Formats: sequence, structure tokens, C-alpha cells
Amino acid sequence: MRIRLHSIWHVVPVPVLVVRRLPGRIVGLCMGPFVLLRVDYADDWPTVVHELEHCKQFWRGGAVIHLYRYLSNPAYRLRAEIEAYQAELAACPPAERARRLYDSARALAHGYGLGVDIGLCQRLLLAA
Repeated sequence: MRIRLHSIWHVVPVPVLVVRRLPGRIVGLCMGPFVLLRVDYADDWPTVVHELEHCKQFWRGGAVIHLYRYLSNPAYRLRAEIEAYQAELAACPPAERARRLYDSARALAHGYGLGVDIGLCQRLLLAA
């Protein structure tokens, strides 16, 4: 395991623990004030940005209150994931965005128990 240090809002340090494995198909996981990243995604800046966005949400949302809302409220979880995926897409090189948009929409539609389809996810991700 390696540890990298990033920051949010230029002041809040965020330790990023680079690990060999995460459960299932998970490549990154925000654990509130720190992030776990699978080693094969550790240098993928858009994925790092996605997880750092979740760290911002954690602090903005009142820490434990945010975690409770994220886990218990599908509408809140959808908003949080849309925000994180939009940050991820904004961090992508332009040539990569179309593929990443589809991959993000597919992950959002199938990986979070939200009951939404890929088309709706793409529209939500493109809405600003």
C-alpha cells in the first residue's frame, strides 16, 4: 500500500491510500476524510478528482450526516454521484470524454442501486 496526499479547497489534506484490491468492480472509494484507490487507477487523474469531490461532499454535508444521507436516500446519492462524475468528466482530456461519459453513465445506472437507465444518466451528466 502507498499513501499519496492531495488536498481539497487548497487547504484540507486528503490522504489517498493506493491498494491492490477493492471489493467487486470498485476502483475508488471515498471513506469520508480519506480515499482508497485501486493501484491500476492511482494515476488516473479524473478518477482521483471524482473521489476528491466526494471528500468535499463529506465535509460540506456535515460528515456523518452526509454519510447517512448518502447511504439511506437514493435521490441524495444520485445527486452526489452526478456531481462527482461531472467533476471527473471535466478533468478528462477532450478526446476521452465521449467514452468516459458512456462508462460513467453505465456505472451510475448499474452500480449504485438507483433504478435509473443509462440514457437518463447521460442526460443528467451533461446537464450543468
